[in-house]
Amino acid sequence: MLKEYRNTRYSKLYSLVSLLTLQFLFIAPIYSQTDSTSIEIESILDHLLQEPSEEADNSDLVEILEELTRNPVNINAATVYELQKLPSISAIEADIIVKHRERYGAFFSTYELYAIPQLTKETVDKIIPFVGVSKEVIVESIQPELSGFERFTADTKVYLRSRAITDLQTREGFLRNRYAGSKPKIYNRLNASYRNDYSFGILLEKDAGETSLTDFYSAYFVINSITPFSTILLGDYLAEFGQGLTLWSPYGFSKGSDAILTSKKRNRKIKPYTSTDENNFFRGAAVSLDYKSFSLATFYSNNTFDANIDSISGVVTSRPVDGLHRTENEIRRINSAKEIVFGLRTDYTHSNSLQLGFLFLNTSFSNEVVSSSTFGLSGKQFTYYSFSYDVLWNSINLFGEISYDGTSAASIAAIQFLLTRDFYFTTLLRNYPRNFNSLHGYGFGERSGNVQNEFGIYNGIKWRSPIGVINFYFDQWKFPYATFREPLPSSGNEYLFDIRSKPFYRVETNVRYKYEKKEIVGTSSGERILDTRYRQSLRGEIIFSLSNSLRLRSRVELNSFELENAQTNEKGLLLFQDIRFLPSSQLDFYWRIIFFRTDSFNSAVYEYENDLTGVLSNFAMYGEGLRWYLIVRFKPINIMSLSLKYSETFKPGETYLSSGDSRINGNLDNRISFQLDIRF
Repeated sequence: MLKEYRNTRYSKLYSLVSLLTLQFLFIAPIYSQTDSTSIEIESILDHLLQEPSEEADNSDLVEILEELTRNPVNINAATVYELQKLPSISAIEADIIVKHRERYGAFFSTYELYAIPQLTKETVDKIIPFVGVSKEVIVESIQPELSGFERFTADTKVYLRSRAITDLQTREGFLRNRYAGSKPKIYNRLNASYRNDYSFGILLEKDAGETSLTDFYSAYFVINSITPFSTILLGDYLAEFGQGLTLWSPYGFSKGSDAILTSKKRNRKIKPYTSTDENNFFRGAAVSLDYKSFSLATFYSNNTFDANIDSISGVVTSRPVDGLHRTENEIRRINSAKEIVFGLRTDYTHSNSLQLGFLFLNTSFSNEVVSSSTFGLSGKQFTYYSFSYDVLWNSINLFGEISYDGTSAASIAAIQFLLTRDFYFTTLLRNYPRNFNSLHGYGFGERSGNVQNEFGIYNGIKWRSPIGVINFYFDQWKFPYATFREPLPSSGNEYLFDIRSKPFYRVETNVRYKYEKKEIVGTSSGERILDTRYRQSLRGEIIFSLSNSLRLRSRVELNSFELENAQTNEKGLLLFQDIRFLPSSQLDFYWRIIFFRTDSFNSAVYEYENDLTGVLSNFAMYGEGLRWYLIVRFKPINIMSLSLKYSETFKPGETYLSSGDSRINGNLDNRISFQLDIRF
């Protein structure tokens, strides 16, 4: 497939990898057990994440699932709305669990979920790692008497994570001494909790090229169930309400291969901030209280952010979101502006069938914000009002949100049906006016959460058919007015077909086809014109679990990129093979090799890849080359886990990789990562 490699080092490397693969096939011990939780997280994210169109770090989404593994949802106490925190379950399926509990009594084991006839095994498999049952019955006669200190330590959990990532090649920014700091990217985090009453966390991070180990820091302290408050939070936090039109975290799910689950956001209300994204989080205090069917949350934030400020007028001209502070210009903009936020949220919940919410949000800046766009965000103070609803009646779920920013109102409305045990249908309508500006929103849409200048209709089905689980969605949208981002009105549509099946024992297959037609702005004879862009991708994948300790995964993906007026027609190809091998319960190997060839960056093929625990990223595979990585996880004792990742990207026809300060002279980009996890 690729041109003949003239680098003997890589020929030998490929031979060695092939030999190791054959060895794995024959020496895998049957008694080993796979790490089902991490595999399930990988599977869930593969279903929910949108097909990437650019390189991004999606580690924040992994953190949502990791937090659920540390603090499982109690299925003996959770309401329908609390169960929906699980990203792999619908409101209708959550209602089925609650009604079963009300009819037959409390669950003694999470495995009783398999006995509920309305739930499929596939659904239960995906939620088992993230749920638990309460253990309130203690036989005092056999419970040994504990001293105060012993009881404190028994009820206390401490979790420490330390990570270091560094390039082995030296990038141009370091060679030219443009970066002030050192090469490694350093991450340290400590979380501690006592029962469910108190929790504390602190996070420190330094990006490559930055000088201080505390270039970014975050901390929180939470008290739960202190009368009359249900939660008191001090420090850094997120606020997620409704369907994300007014207030949401800086990341979220959008369209993915699961046509049903991704169309609804599952708000977590007020949550501690544990991410390294240096934007759109709050720093201050938040309190919430519950009284019968009502709940009230109020929050205050006084936080700084990076900004480019005009030296004469003093206005904010742009807000960089990369969080990098390596060069003089980047260091100059650190925390140069301030945002003060006050919010109030009240909810009314009736049984497990109705939830209504009203949100007030006011935010003000230390410097006036200006935009080059007519309808862009401009001003110094902004106020929002929103109303959200979530109605569940039998097998029908109706939900949505309306948000008003003082100028115009954005809205989203959706309905989901469970027509039979195996057939779901959803339709969603969104209307985001051109003059609506959401400072902290992340709504469902075509443009990764941007809630402005978009009208769209989304329809999706999920059918558990005799031949496998079929997901299909069709989304059509238009950007009705010219803005800075879209200098001409445009429209588009896309559809995705995905089928997953298990034709044989221990074998799972996946076929996915995606088609997109979208108008984009181009240039002809010096004038801006609309050109029609067509993108298509076809993926075939097979997962073969040879035993409980050995899993093989193979993928082939083809794509095409076409511009109608420019008469551009490009192709892309990606092949990968990975192996997961667990010789013992203390040792885990994960290896993947990727071959790729595309005509240019336009036809790049993206792939999410496994990484150290808590890290998820995707890479644009373009040009012609090979990438491979190896992850080793070792657990010498129960409370400690060590992880190591080594990765290489090799492009034989190139003389340099990347550009600007990130440029690498040569055709090899390799990186090593190390992580220590301690939990006790």
